Amino acid sequence: MNNAAVSLAASIFVNNGADNNNLSDTDSELYILGIKYKTPNDIYAISDDVTSRFWFTYRYGFAPIGSPSGPTKDTGWGCMMRCGQMMLAEAYLRFFLPAGRYFRWRQNITDSTYWEILNMFTDKRHSSYSIHQIVLMGNSEGKNIGQWFGPNTIAQVLRRIASNEFDKQIHVHVAMDNTLVLDDIRKVCKINSQIPNLIKKSTDSQNNWKPLVIIIPLRLGLNGVNIEYIDQIKSCFRLPQTLGFIGGKPNHAHYFIGYLENDELLYLDPHVTQAYVDTSITSDDVSHHCDRINRMKFTGLDPSLALAFACKTESEFDDLIVKLRENPSSRPMFEICESNPFDALSNSTDQHEVLVFDSDDDDFELV
Repeated sequence: MNNAAVSLAASIFVNNGADNNNLSDTDSELYILGIKYKTPNDIYAISDDVTSRFWFTYRYGFAPIGSPSGPTKDTGWGCMMRCGQMMLAEAYLRFFLPAGRYFRWRQNITDSTYWEILNMFTDKRHSSYSIHQIVLMGNSEGKNIGQWFGPNTIAQVLRRIASNEFDKQIHVHVAMDNTLVLDDIRKVCKINSQIPNLIKKSTDSQNNWKPLVIIIPLRLGLNGVNIEYIDQIKSCFRLPQTLGFIGGKPNHAHYFIGYLENDELLYLDPHVTQAYVDTSITSDDVSHHCDRINRMKFTGLDPSLALAFACKTESEFDDLIVKLRENPSSRPMFEICESNPFDALSNSTDQHEVLVFDSDDDDFELV
């Protein structure tokens, strides 16, 4: 085990707003992105897993965004963007590294695909999902540079960026109106056999499906999350396809990756300002892996959030839908439909798509 993992085992659970109790002496069941653990026996496995997730935080010293006088740090406004980066980078690790969800990071890692993925998120103007690309995509749709994003906004911006012709192609689908339309997803993810395989470096043998990220923006209450939804959120964390969710509190976002059986959420916190590191010219990636995980009660969660799932193959997608339908609720967080009942309207908006963000950054509409 690497030094970072050993360090994490000593202080892995930081309970914000409560006693900083160490769970190594407790008997607690928990889930992290679809994997079940139990303390104290699994404490080192937990630390290794958490450390292996990409951790993107505030940075300073990167190239100015937008103009020579543009911002060179994102402290105070970039947290939701960083959470979106973490969530999407987790999907890329699963799609393109042979170990998938069971990838474990080690210092001085030499895997070229790992570095290629990390460099897609580096804070450089031309990196695929850099803070520059995210901010400027939002700016092109009416968001001021330096303005905080909400869960809906970052979901739509990541979808737009992912539609570009990257070497490692994926499809990001954002569910509208709390509804997951299955036919719409299949139409864009199934690759016609006459088209050259777009996933040139994928190790997956199923090459007729473009790797899929599903993001479902939700509002699960008025001032706080309705307790009726807590068990549904937990069930999502238990699914192998889960990417967790992004949310937190207004202007204070976190990337939630699991939960404890005592109704506490586990999350990675982007609110640490670090110096910019150009990982395309240095192998120093330690600052992109976190040495601790944070905890908070479900009751402290803002109701605006965005759930996400990753499906590398069509069979994983089909399995996800089966699992989501296994435990129907009288008040589900979102609906699942085979086809869009408003196909005519949908086709019209697809041809003339413009994103309009409202003043509080929590809602959007397609016009």
